[in-house]
Amino acid sequence: MAEETKEVSGVKETSESVDSSKEVEDGTSKGDTASTKPETPEEPEEEEEVVEGNWNTRKVEVKEIQVITGEEDEEIFWQQRSKLYRFGTDTDGEPVWKERGLGESKLLQHKTTKKIRFLLRQDKTLKVVANHYVLETESLCRLRPNIGSDKIWVWTANNTYDDETKVEQMALKFGQIDQAKLFKEKFEEAAKINKEIFQAEGKKC
Repeated sequence: MAEETKEVSGVKETSESVDSSKEVEDGTSKGDTASTKPETPEEPEEEEEVVEGNWNTRKVEVKEIQVITGEEDEEIFWQQRSKLYRFGTDTDGEPVWKERGLGESKLLQHKTTKKIRFLLRQDKTLKVVANHYVLETESLCRLRPNIGSDKIWVWTANNTYDDETKVEQMALKFGQIDQAKLFKEKFEEAAKINKEIFQAEGKKC
């Protein structure tokens, strides 16, 4: 770079001449119109398809299990939701009514023999808590009202459950008075039917 100096009114004036061959700060020569192209990104490699292995879904067979209740050969003679109580004693030996279960109480008539039995299973567990033939005698299967309620009937029967038969005093409670009245009618009707059948077989009621 050459300096040219001349005096103007006693003051030195300095000018710089720019060498045309000097490169600009960006590293290109003056007048260079070349443009920079962006690099093309490499394409990702394709993943190999997995073809090995057993891709068949295993079939699961669901077998239907038939539950035998003992009611298959019987028809419903009467049915109503109710609560059963059994007369017993508490831990102190005092007499008390104990709840045996809430569920559908039924009078079931056998399709062949026509005999009728009383049955009640607990809800959910389906455990049998009452099971006996309706056979009226001087001491068994004689309905009597519970003191203080028209929705409860009390009787004594040879109750069979858990592979054991016991003479038990039971009480059946209904939600409505009409339901209790209908039960009495059907229970006594069942007792008459059974009496005729057992007498024909030569058995004592």
